[in-house]
Amino acid sequence: MYWKIQGILQNKIEVMIIGIIDTGVDHTHQRLKECDIKGITLFKDFSGNIITKENEFSDHKGHGTGIASIINSHLKSCNLYVIKLDSHNHVISEDLLTEAISRMVDYNVNIINISMGINSEITPAKMQHAINRSYEKGIPVFAANYYDASKQCFPANFTQTFSIGTGYIKEKQSFKVLNDNYDIIAKGGFQRVAVPNRSFAFSVGTSLATAHITGIVSNAYRNEEWKTIPDLKKWLEENSDKSIFSLTKHDTEISRNIINIREYIKEDITALTKVLKPSQNFRKLALFPFDEKEIQSIIENREQSEYDISLIIDTPRNIIHKEKNTNKIPLTKKLEDEDFLLFDTLVVGYFNDLKDEINTLFGLKLITECLMRNKNFILWDASVKSIIKNIIKNEKIHYKGEIFLTHIDRSMKKDIYMNISSSFETTIPSICVIGTNSKQGKFTTQLKIKKVLEKSNYKVSFISTEPQGCVLGADSVFPFGHKSSVKVEAEEWYHIINGLKNYSKQKKNPDIIITGIQSGILPKHPVYVNKLPEKLIYTNAFYPDAIICTISPDDTIDFIKRTVEAVKSFNYCDVLFYCLTPWIIKHEKGITLKTRLTDKEYDEKLSFYSENLDKPVIDIKNDKNETVIIKQIQNYFKK
Repeated sequence: MYWKIQGILQNKIEVMIIGIIDTGVDHTHQRLKECDIKGITLFKDFSGNIITKENEFSDHKGHGTGIASIINSHLKSCNLYVIKLDSHNHVISEDLLTEAISRMVDYNVNIINISMGINSEITPAKMQHAINRSYEKGIPVFAANYYDASKQCFPANFTQTFSIGTGYIKEKQSFKVLNDNYDIIAKGGFQRVAVPNRSFAFSVGTSLATAHITGIVSNAYRNEEWKTIPDLKKWLEENSDKSIFSLTKHDTEISRNIINIREYIKEDITALTKVLKPSQNFRKLALFPFDEKEIQSIIENREQSEYDISLIIDTPRNIIHKEKNTNKIPLTKKLEDEDFLLFDTLVVGYFNDLKDEINTLFGLKLITECLMRNKNFILWDASVKSIIKNIIKNEKIHYKGEIFLTHIDRSMKKDIYMNISSSFETTIPSICVIGTNSKQGKFTTQLKIKKVLEKSNYKVSFISTEPQGCVLGADSVFPFGHKSSVKVEAEEWYHIINGLKNYSKQKKNPDIIITGIQSGILPKHPVYVNKLPEKLIYTNAFYPDAIICTISPDDTIDFIKRTVEAVKSFNYCDVLFYCLTPWIIKHEKGITLKTRLTDKEYDEKLSFYSENLDKPVIDIKNDKNETVIIKQIQNYFKK
């Protein structure tokens, strides 16, 4: 009896366990009948909690079953430990995958297969720690890389991970080691794999290649051809088929250079300030063109600018026929030599959109004159920057000034990632101003809240989505609205905005951070479909603690509630109060008509919304409401 028990224990120790992190596995599939399969589900609920479901790992998507069947095709039988990842919104997040890797290490599997990944331009620190633990315990991780190797994918792009791409491979037992980082290509071409309900389907991709290399090295492990990770690397080199070529270009220099950049953060706030804010050489500003709403916004909120607004330049022909409020700033339509002495920097809006040729020519002449006098420029239209470059080239101007364009592009993204952490670190209270429509004063609301809080001695940071925010006290600008100069993929917004929040934290250590969207959350009228998600993507990335909603006099209660719920469904936040604009916007035959309510009509609407909404409804421009603003904010963040 003693020998029998000892033999059973000895066999148990020698059992090789392959870990699979995926969509689950259909353990009843005939392809897997020789396998001993155990597992769990890690489920992320609506509140962000990760719940463990013991002995539950059924596959409803089909991916994980295919991966298991490929691994098993290299062994007559195998022991699999499956961790199925799932969430309330079916999104596999960074923290969910990180938790699964840690659980695999704790379970002491011999090999881990991850035929999935998280796209990120920064190194996920917690996931890196989990991978390090696996490496230190001698558990190799084989992870699928993106088909496009220029995009980063974690955990595949960690140096302690075996990153798998796909190539042209006839025999499933073949593979190729690409470089000193032990990136590998295996069979990922068109092939038949198992799927749930005892069926089969054809598939292709790096995830299949990952399963093949996992199966290959698992078989070699069981045959005692390697035991440690250094042994495994040597074995891979010796068995690599050098005749195979890569389809993913995973051995190119660009993929490795991106990794190296991401692994180091300088935490240089001064360097980041130089790219996020205009130079300190910018002091006295002239604004052009006067009738543009962004310029009007600067004029109206002049007292919040950190610059001296010394001159307004109007177009020769009026665009908007109305009384012009300059807020006591000098206005001119024709510049004399002495006028150029009033400013060192010209703020140029969307002058290229001017509908009159005379106005456009006036703008070109103004820009040329400023270039010849080495004036600085603040721009928010990339096409204007191109015009300036062409003028410099064509007129052979030896320009010595500086040009600042509010934008976020790949170069700016690199600067942010290099100089500040972009992980979710900020715990400072945050507010986002949303709206049901355009032209409701969302930007004005943000500035008003900032002003009111600062009057009460709160330190306020401000991330603006309006380009003019760069001269009105914003720490940074993320201009994704009209003529968006945000030129990075939507999946990067989360990390970039976290970087901007962390920058504000490092720079000011504020009591609160404020931001806001442009236009409305839900469309009232037909719009270009690809533009619909932008506002929700931004609010999700900013992840506010609370929201303030601007509304219009013609909004229905149902539409207001649906707008708020659209944001709340992705963010654990609540409404502080509503701001009612006195303007009604109508779109008729391609023309936008703007009508203002009378004072009596406005008061009636204010009463109506106050009775039918569960939070205060105010006129944001009425100074009497400052007490309401402070009270609502203070009470909410005391919870």
